[in-house]
Amino acid sequence: MARRPKHDHYDVIVIGSGMGGLGTAAYLAQAGYKVLVVERHYRAGGYTHSFRRHQYTFDAGVRIVAGAEHGLLSDLLEAAGLTGKLPFIRLDEVYAAWYPEHQFTVPRQVQGLVQTYTDLFPEQEPNIKALVAEMEAVYEAMIEMIHARDPFQVLSNPMIMKYRSLTFHEMLHSFLTDEQAIYTFAALCGYYGTSPKTGSAMFFAYAIMSYFKSEIYYCKGGFQQMANAFVERIESLGGEVCLSNEVQQIVVEDKQVKGVRLQTGEYVTAPLVVCNGDMLKMIHNLVGEEHFPSRYIKKISKLAVAFSAFEVFIGTDLPLEEMGLAHETFLYTDYNYEKLYDNHHNLKELGAEGVCMLAISIPSLVDPSLAPEGKKTIALTTFAPYDIGEPWADAKPKFEQALIKLAEKVIPGLSEHLDFVESGTPLTMERFTNNSFGSIYGWNQNMEQMISRPQHETPIKGLHVAGHWTDPGGGVVSVLLSGYKLSQKILTKEQSS
Repeated sequence: MARRPKHDHYDVIVIGSGMGGLGTAAYLAQAGYKVLVVERHYRAGGYTHSFRRHQYTFDAGVRIVAGAEHGLLSDLLEAAGLTGKLPFIRLDEVYAAWYPEHQFTVPRQVQGLVQTYTDLFPEQEPNIKALVAEMEAVYEAMIEMIHARDPFQVLSNPMIMKYRSLTFHEMLHSFLTDEQAIYTFAALCGYYGTSPKTGSAMFFAYAIMSYFKSEIYYCKGGFQQMANAFVERIESLGGEVCLSNEVQQIVVEDKQVKGVRLQTGEYVTAPLVVCNGDMLKMIHNLVGEEHFPSRYIKKISKLAVAFSAFEVFIGTDLPLEEMGLAHETFLYTDYNYEKLYDNHHNLKELGAEGVCMLAISIPSLVDPSLAPEGKKTIALTTFAPYDIGEPWADAKPKFEQALIKLAEKVIPGLSEHLDFVESGTPLTMERFTNNSFGSIYGWNQNMEQMISRPQHETPIKGLHVAGHWTDPGGGVVSVLLSGYKLSQKILTKEQSS
């Protein structure tokens, strides 16, 4: 990977090397396009990148993926020519959850999901089985829509018609009658950045069931391996990936994209430019809003940006393998997910003491190579607003201490066994990914915005977007899917012309 491009003209230029951008580049390179990927960071991958500190390897954002061997991700890897190229480790437990009165671990496959919750709430057994069957039906309908050549034809599917305007909370309430069963069944809401009371039933049902229908996996060595595999694939097809070189302008003339100006001074032309970076900065900083219709600017201005995150990366000498811990544990100090999310939206007023939900990831349980012998890695993650009411440099130690203290409910004695600690704030997310306000999902993934996200095409001819700022949304598989869908639109348009 060089810093400067070798040529001054390409068939397509991709701005940003998140998985949406790398996917788009790989799919088009396979079709014979001369591709250039330009990335401002010194490492490819976006939120998929990993970093090394004091002999510990940490994943910046990704914790697990679904369907790596059999499922949508497997299909997307096959389409990129990467079948069997990545060392995925299948996990036997999907997640563990800690609530005030319930602590449980959910094993793999649908039966594991059903059995766990019927054991917890035996009086709800028929309701739980009916709910899971309904969620499976929604999952199958969504898979059909993803693979359909014309997704609009699938919109008449009874499951999609039934749930397209319902929240996941409404779906849960239509089956379960026990409040604690309702709240605990949505334990995975800690992954999605929105409460089930505002999140789409279709999105939640599909996302949750994907973990049980197509299994979950960790990538041995860290998820940087996934980004690296795509970079190598692009380069093997004659494409280029340039790092540490920021795009400073997307050049537009007569409502048509012409190329980009780079930090290193080059002006590189292409009839197609794909922005895998921040959409707000693309419009206002790279292109200029004067080039877009006012109605498009108005529509974008109404969209809300998703949460950011506060993370604590830990190396410890605790024997975590002896504590019966899962790869992923969600800790909630209350059952009511609306209250939990409200607290985190109001951390500016509440401060670090308001932190009440936490995701604990321990990938070194299945991949010892991430830590020195006898040590383990831990990542603590919670949602956090960009504006905390004081400089993050001042708030950072307080939030770090709060997360570690909260994690000790699950990992007793953690604060006394810290071999390494480093934290990341929303400013860290923004600095490394250039996402506005440190957003970790692009736009908020609530129900209204899941169906009104900007499409891949823009009003400027030849300018497209891929990644979590467009359809279908945030998450590794979703952004890869966005790259695949965009590449197919470009190829179809070329064939028809």
